[in-house]
Amino acid sequence: MCTPLYHDIFRLPFGLVLKVIKKPSYVEADALRFVSTLRDIHVPRYIDSVSNQYKSYLLTTWVEGDCAGDERLAHDLRSQLGSMRLQTRSYELRAICNASGGPVDDPRIPWVARENLRTFPSSQDFVAEVWTGLDWPMNRDTLQPLLRPLIERDGVPIVFSHGDLLPKNLIFPGGLNHWRSGGEKICIIDWEYAGWMPIFWDALKATWLEGEPDTEWLQMMRTIFPECIEELDADWQWRSRSRVTIL
Repeated sequence: MCTPLYHDIFRLPFGLVLKVIKKPSYVEADALRFVSTLRDIHVPRYIDSVSNQYKSYLLTTWVEGDCAGDERLAHDLRSQLGSMRLQTRSYELRAICNASGGPVDDPRIPWVARENLRTFPSSQDFVAEVWTGLDWPMNRDTLQPLLRPLIERDGVPIVFSHGDLLPKNLIFPGGLNHWRSGGEKICIIDWEYAGWMPIFWDALKATWLEGEPDTEWLQMMRTIFPECIEELDADWQWRSRSRVTIL
């Protein structure tokens, strides 16, 4: 009755898809429920979810189309993500947390999950964990003066963030040619790492696997997130020079 697409994603009859997550979690379900209340965000429709102590199961509608590659999609994404950021932007003191209100468990900062899985009371506390290792001797006189002012800033807006904006999580409904001819907006899938984060987090997460400073994808993210260019440049410096191992 089902077609396995990947080891943990199964296409079902009646236009449905089942995702199996190998841990107890309602984060993606809560994220999809929340973004469905926002305007101009194109995502799969949430149907149901269930979780036990070993696994979670998420049922949504299937989106027929092509996965995004390195195509010209900056305008579409900038419109959708800009709308989400505008509707959820907050300057008030708000905890940094996942979409369910729980602790941040993200592969970009794996040491948090290993050492002290938690929410964060402020942007400063969170970003200090993102750009860690600044007190190391090789970083003290180079990266620390560059990054410390960004870490200690006040008034960084907190917005609802997707947290995994990679090409594999973008789908052209109806196919690439249909989208190019003015079809539906790009559909953003896989909200497993969504949550309330500093406004530049989606930009950093979209580029954290880029191995060069001038790739086409990274340049596209600079177009989609023009207000985050300073953080993108700083993150590249940290990733390329800090000697902190992420993966």
